[in-house]
Amino acid sequence: MKFAKAAIAAVWVIASGVAPVMAADWGGVKDMGGGVPIPVPAPAPVPTYDADSDWYVGLAIGGNLSTSATIQDSDPNMPVRGSGDLPMSETFGLTFGRYITPSLRWEVAVDYTPNFNLIDGGTKYITFGEAGTANAAQQYGVFRDDTVKLSRTTALFNLLYDIPTGTRFTPYLGGGVGISWRRLQRNYSESATCNDPTNFPTITCGGSTTISSATHSGSDSKNQINVAAAVQAGVSTELTDQIVWDNGWQMLWESGSISIDGDSISGSNKLTYKDSVLQQFRSGIRLKFD
Repeated sequence: MKFAKAAIAAVWVIASGVAPVMAADWGGVKDMGGGVPIPVPAPAPVPTYDADSDWYVGLAIGGNLSTSATIQDSDPNMPVRGSGDLPMSETFGLTFGRYITPSLRWEVAVDYTPNFNLIDGGTKYITFGEAGTANAAQQYGVFRDDTVKLSRTTALFNLLYDIPTGTRFTPYLGGGVGISWRRLQRNYSESATCNDPTNFPTITCGGSTTISSATHSGSDSKNQINVAAAVQAGVSTELTDQIVWDNGWQMLWESGSISIDGDSISGSNKLTYKDSVLQQFRSGIRLKFD
């Protein structure tokens, strides 16, 4: 009996000491309800962009669809082609770039256009001798075979914006600046005479002329680098996560002029190409890599 009373007293003392601690921890019995705790939602992940996985290289082929340029020769008899007569010419391109954001990218684009003719083939005409010489007043019948070819390599730094559509088709707009390296090549031969009854029966040699006939031939080349700028527009098609088919238009502007000389009975024959604006189409593949 004494043991039972002692046990009850001990339990009462322990309970009296624990109650204040529980009150401090839980704020009383009301905080110890039996409700189910509501879980706190985890914070939404912050979107990140892995730029390291969005480098790309590209290969393209295309063409110069039209050219607006001033093409002049110091001899008006030369059969120089005008802008509307210039042929369409192929282009070959290489690009290397990186996405800055999912929609904005930069790239370095290098394009090469092989030779196309500004003057091509033979012609015959009547001209005077070189100014400032004894032949200046003398007329000559001239047979001339002349070919002038132009090629170019452009290197542009472009900034392009891809317009999101939520589909595999992505229109884009862009622009860039860089350089244009143009090369002129000329090959010519000429035969001039002041008396040719077969082709120029009205021409006779004057008594004071010092040259009754002459031939000229030669070849030359000229290289020049000028500032270039361009605007672009196109549509890319995502074939896979790493392969994009790109079809685009580009308008290319080239500053400055390039000239090349050739000898003639009438003096130096200079051809000048300047003020050029080209409309170009390109189609190619871009490959993304890490």
